[in-house]
Amino acid sequence: MTEPSIIPLRIPNPFSEGRNQVYVIDCEPVTLIDTGTATDRSFNALVSQLDKHGLSIRDIGRVILTHKHIDHIGNAWRIQQASNAELLIHESEMQAIADVDPEGVRFQELVTERLAEWNVPEEARPQPANLVGRTWAIQSATPRGLVHGQKINTNCGELEVLHTPGHTNGSICLKFGRQLFSGDHVLPTITPNVGGGDLRQRGLLGRFLESLDHTLALAPDIDQVFPGHGVPFNHLAERCQELIQHHQDRLKQTEACLQQGRLSVYEMAICLFGELHDYHVILGCAEAQAHLEFLVTAGRACYQHGQYTLQSA
Repeated sequence: MTEPSIIPLRIPNPFSEGRNQVYVIDCEPVTLIDTGTATDRSFNALVSQLDKHGLSIRDIGRVILTHKHIDHIGNAWRIQQASNAELLIHESEMQAIADVDPEGVRFQELVTERLAEWNVPEEARPQPANLVGRTWAIQSATPRGLVHGQKINTNCGELEVLHTPGHTNGSICLKFGRQLFSGDHVLPTITPNVGGGDLRQRGLLGRFLESLDHTLALAPDIDQVFPGHGVPFNHLAERCQELIQHHQDRLKQTEACLQQGRLSVYEMAICLFGELHDYHVILGCAEAQAHLEFLVTAGRACYQHGQYTLQSA
C-alpha cells in the first residue's frame, strides 16, 4: 500500500453554495470524488485543474458520486465517455445517472405538484423559467450501485461506503483511513437543506439526524474531512453537534409557529423564514415540511386536510 495523494479541485458552481470541492485520489485507479456542475464552464475548469497536476480526464479510472445533485454528478458522463471510467453512486440514486433530465421537465412537474400540496398561493409560486433556469449539458451514462459498508479498493487502501441519508436519500460519505469525504452531508459552514434536495422523499429530517448521530460516533476515528463545498476541516464532532442543535432549535421554532393555530406548509415556511421568492419558495417550503413531518412522526403535531396543528396534550 502506498501513501495516498488527495488533490482538491475547486469547480465553479452557479448556485448559492459557491464552488464545488471535488477530489482526486491519485492512486491506482485514479479516483475522482464528485465531478462538478453540468456546464461547459465547470467541465473546462475540471480539465484545466487536472492538467496543472499532470493529469487528464483520460487518466480517471473511477468516479464516485456522493449524491445525485447536478453540481456533483454533472460531468460524470463526459468522464465515462472519455476514459471508460466506472461510475459509482448509491444504488437508490442510479437513475439520476442512467436517465437524466437535462431540460428539467420531470423536475418541473414534481415541483408543480409540491407547490399545490404545500398550498402555495398562485401569486407566490416561482415562474416555470425560475424552476430550472437552464438546460444542463448532461447525457445519460452507465452507473454501478453502492451499498452501505461496501469496500472500494485502491492501491493506497480501501474506501468504505457510509450511507448517510438526509440531504438526499442516497447520500453517502466515504471513509478513507482516518479521512472522510463528506459530500454535502456535513459541510464546514453551510447547513445542508433537508427536504428540498429530494422532493420525492418523506421523513428526510429523521434520517438526517440519525445519519449525523452515526457520523458523530465515527468522529474519533477521523482526522480530516473533505466536504463537497468549503475547505477541508478537522472538527467533525463539533460540526455534527452544531448541525444537530440547529435542527433541534428549528423544531422548537416550528412548534412555536404552530401556537398560532392551523398552518399550511407555505404558512409555516413564511413563519420560519419570512418572505420567500423564486426558488427559495421551494427550498423554504420543503425544509418546513421536513420539520413538520418530523413533529407528526414524534407525536408532537397533527396533519389534516393540508394543515398542521400542535398535538393536544
